[in-house]
Amino acid sequence: MKNLRAKKAMAMKVLGVGKDRVWLDPERLQEIKEVVTKQDIAALIKEGIIKKKSIVGDKKRAHHKRLLRKKRGRRRGQGKKRKKIINSKRDYVKKIRKLRRYIRHCRSLLSEEDYRNTKKLIEGGQIRELKELKSKIGK
Repeated sequence: MKNLRAKKAMAMKVLGVGKDRVWLDPERLQEIKEVVTKQDIAALIKEGIIKKKSIVGDKKRAHHKRLLRKKRGRRRGQGKKRKKIINSKRDYVKKIRKLRRYIRHCRSLLSEEDYRNTKKLIEGGQIRELKELKSKIGK
């Protein structure tokens, strides 16, 4: 099958399906190996040497059964719940990191006590923006 990988890829493109849906006739592999172009692949498809397999999926009955169970309230446990992702924490982390980076940059301008106090103010949420921090350090 190793030397047929390229042929199978060509067949995938001609048929417009994935690799699992391409069927190569095991008795006529020698003919398939000799193929070079997409036109040759198309000819083999017409002959029936290469075929497109049908889609494998849920049967209608199984799907209907699942829907009925959902209607009754089954299959609605914790694992099925989708929650909206809240970006507020992500935003908070970005802001705090920015402020801490700036305060580290200005550490030489501040005394140790002022540095610690400003850091506490940032953590406590009393300083929320870079503008506020700059005005605080400027004083």
